[in-house]
Amino acid sequence: MGVLRSLFTGKPDPIVEAATSKSLQPVFAGVDIDPGTLYGVQTLDEAMLWMQGIRRITRREAMTVPAVSKARNLIAGGLGQLPLRLHDQNNEVVDWSLLSQPEAGESSITTWTNVIDDLLFSKYSYLRVTHLGWHGKPAEVIRLDPESVTYRPDLHVYRTATGSGTAGEWKPDDQIIRIEGPNDPLLVAGARAIRALGRLEAAGLNAAEGVPPMDWFSPADGVDPYNLDDPDDQAEVRAILDAWKQARQERSTAYVPGALKYNTNSFNPEQLQLVQAREMAIGEIARLTGIDSDDLGLNTTSRVYFNAQDRRRAFLDFVVGPYMRAIESRLSMPDVTPRGYTVRFDTADFAKADDLTSAQTDEILVRSGVMDINEIRERRGLAPLSTPKSSTPALPAPVPEEALR
Repeated sequence: MGVLRSLFTGKPDPIVEAATSKSLQPVFAGVDIDPGTLYGVQTLDEAMLWMQGIRRITRREAMTVPAVSKARNLIAGGLGQLPLRLHDQNNEVVDWSLLSQPEAGESSITTWTNVIDDLLFSKYSYLRVTHLGWHGKPAEVIRLDPESVTYRPDLHVYRTATGSGTAGEWKPDDQIIRIEGPNDPLLVAGARAIRALGRLEAAGLNAAEGVPPMDWFSPADGVDPYNLDDPDDQAEVRAILDAWKQARQERSTAYVPGALKYNTNSFNPEQLQLVQAREMAIGEIARLTGIDSDDLGLNTTSRVYFNAQDRRRAFLDFVVGPYMRAIESRLSMPDVTPRGYTVRFDTADFAKADDLTSAQTDEILVRSGVMDINEIRERRGLAPLSTPKSSTPALPAPVPEEALR
């Protein structure tokens, strides 16, 4: 049948065509950039959560919540400001353009802050390689929006800039640097907590504007109620409600028709426990991100004493540490940097002690021979000394004999 189809129609046999096309497909994994999502989800696990009523929250919606915005700025901004260094086999720092300026026209802090933002909210960050250096390694990249990228093993790499849900541009794997975060995406794991806190913020705003939590109209005494089955009554009721809504939005006194009675409950924000509910929701955001609740504006009384250096070290170890290791290990792979070289964040300035403690530590390191003076000066950002200063005074120049006569 396939031969007859080809003879009479001039079209190839679809079975042979499918088999041929399948044999020509690449065997490596790929990234489908903007492949289209199923009901707003991007993976099967998210689809199962969506079917259970746990809907993924959007990043824009999450960033409208002050506690989430503060947590994001602390994690992404705090880690993004730390410089990335490339170390060789001798632990010497080597200049590497991909780390100092990954994107053209963008500062390194902007790029790496956005990468950490992707890991926090979406679990994955994608960098598309645009230029290679003389060494054959990536020298310049472009960060891709993770919401438009779906990773699917054993398939191709596609990219579409419009977000229309159709795959338009195929890219091989060696042009994509995929960084996987250590934790579940905050937009999924914290969807309920973030959405609850957003609603509490809206309820508090309504209370500040004088909008009651619940109000309704009922027919006044001795007045026949409206017949909602009558189109004329429906239009009149709709007009009354629209006028009431517009007046409340303009913060002016609304008029209540004589045929209606305005009813409202008498609960105030304290009785509704808005403050307690808001503090509980902020505490949930702190637990999700690992940030101290005090940093999100929630006062607690069960704190043990920590100085600034201890808090910074705890922040590096338990909050941003997993994201640091994810980025360092991925950028240290041989497809990004030369084999044997490692990428590490420079945390010396962030976790440094006070001036007195630092000076005492430097003195001990120099006296014990671990570091010399120039190494100490380099660590402090000072220029090295060309010749060490002598502790003995210089001898005076000899005086000519004629001057003594």
